[in-house]
Amino acid sequence: MNLTALDIFVDVMRKGSLSAVARDRDTTPSSISRTIAALEAELGARLFQRTTRRVAPTEAATLLLARVEPHLDGLRRAQQAVADTTGVARGTLRVTASTSFGVQCIGPLLSDFAGLHPALTIELHLTDTVVDLVAERFDLAIRHGPLPDSNLIAQPLIATRYYACASDALLQRLGRPDKPEDLARFPCLTFPLPGFATTWRFRDAHDRVSEVTIGGNITVNSGIVLRQCALDGAGVVLLSDWLIGDDLKAGRLMDLFPHHVASPTNFQTAISAVYPSRKQVPRKVKLLVEYMRRRLRTPERFSAPSPVQVR
Repeated sequence: MNLTALDIFVDVMRKGSLSAVARDRDTTPSSISRTIAALEAELGARLFQRTTRRVAPTEAATLLLARVEPHLDGLRRAQQAVADTTGVARGTLRVTASTSFGVQCIGPLLSDFAGLHPALTIELHLTDTVVDLVAERFDLAIRHGPLPDSNLIAQPLIATRYYACASDALLQRLGRPDKPEDLARFPCLTFPLPGFATTWRFRDAHDRVSEVTIGGNITVNSGIVLRQCALDGAGVVLLSDWLIGDDLKAGRLMDLFPHHVASPTNFQTAISAVYPSRKQVPRKVKLLVEYMRRRLRTPERFSAPSPVQVR
């Protein structure tokens, strides 16, 4: 049986819809239907009862799923291992990342990387939702900050630092805060994730940590939009250097607390490359991770001036 056909079959079983699988794979429902029909013909059994609105699995489909699903990941790894022996990165590389990081950092690298590996097809899926790498068949995820315990394998990709900053227009209007606690009287621009929208943390040069309750009337689930709001003088923002480093260097945004390190969570602010398994990391994944690590660690891109050295 064809491995791609089995993958599509499992997707249809999970999603219960040919159209949903077609959208995810950027193809047509008729193409998915033909694949399922070919699999049914090979097996000599009907796998789905089709209606105009949905598909319902038959007993044969339930049996097939139970028998093949536990082995699909091993078959994919075997297929990839054989492909890697050719020394050429080929196949499809599925990557997921946050929208802001994907637009700001990964997108500008894709053209050059694809040019280096013309036999490779790259699918970049941008979402601020944490996806299931195994269920959604992703080869690689780029994750921010502390990672929950799981069976996934994480390696640091780049070190980052957060800055609480504001535009000169806002500071001219409201004055400059002397200490983090003064943010209580400033409008703050927030990200709608647990902890991000209510509390920011600051660590001074003596490792003393303070938690500051913040508030404001603009909450956006996009760092890119929050950055623009800050540039427009709408409030104080807490963002990472990979997004606002150039603004800090150019003076479009001001670091409000150069004597402090800021964090939206617990100061674990590194960005990590996350894989489904350590057993067989495909060559295509290694190549992209090393390429990003090499390109994204350019000092001019990630460093922002600070008058003091903070431990």
